[in-house]
Amino acid sequence: MIRQCLKQGHACLKGHVFRYARQQDAAAAPQYGHLWAEFKTPIPDRGTPQIRADRLWNLQLAAQHIDGLLLPAGAIFSFSHRVGEPSLRRGYRAGPVFTKGKVSVGVGGGLCLMATNLFNTFLLSGCEVLERHCHSIDAYGEQRFYALGRDAAVAYGYKDLVVRNTTAIALQLRVDLMGTTGELASSLWGVEPCPLQVAIESRVLQERAPNADSQLPGWVTETVRQVRPMQAADAGWVVNYHGISDYAPCERS
Repeated sequence: MIRQCLKQGHACLKGHVFRYARQQDAAAAPQYGHLWAEFKTPIPDRGTPQIRADRLWNLQLAAQHIDGLLLPAGAIFSFSHRVGEPSLRRGYRAGPVFTKGKVSVGVGGGLCLMATNLFNTFLLSGCEVLERHCHSIDAYGEQRFYALGRDAAVAYGYKDLVVRNTTAIALQLRVDLMGTTGELASSLWGVEPCPLQVAIESRVLQERAPNADSQLPGWVTETVRQVRPMQAADAGWVVNYHGISDYAPCERS
């Protein structure tokens, strides 16, 4: 509780809470006809049938609070603000979570899949990343569904994904759980075309050797995003996101 209060107080001091995107309007989609960015994530087929069903339930519940969200100029998206506390009282179920370097089960498990998907859509769109956290471990190893350095961990009152629309163009965020393909998709649409060209590069800075044969290695990675005006191909690229991710070695799950 103390951590949550401190987190909320910090957001107030920065003025973020006054700019949070609050309005959802899926019916307004025809007004937002220009695709800025999209990202698809396979929903992992891991765990017992109950775990898989509960993960999907959590994703569907979170999507209800995000799909159709409007982000006018200057608006801020906060994952925690939109989704809220993932508690049993609010309908969330137990799912896989990464805590203290291990894979375990906790209420709201699977929401990091949604956060990771959204982070990549926002990253590709050029929006300003105000807060993002990597996971403590690379639990999926070579089966990971994102590039190292491009995941996003969320923990209510502790870790959030926070992004700002710094353009003068109104945007709409859409989320779709595609049952036929087993994928989660998000996309960002504008009333006008995206004014930016975006280039993203992630690279491994260091491999952290596992402590035993039963473990996966850890990594230190760097992700850099550069942008330049869409209509100025001769303009220089400008770095507007730089993230370092540190994953500890972990047991194979």
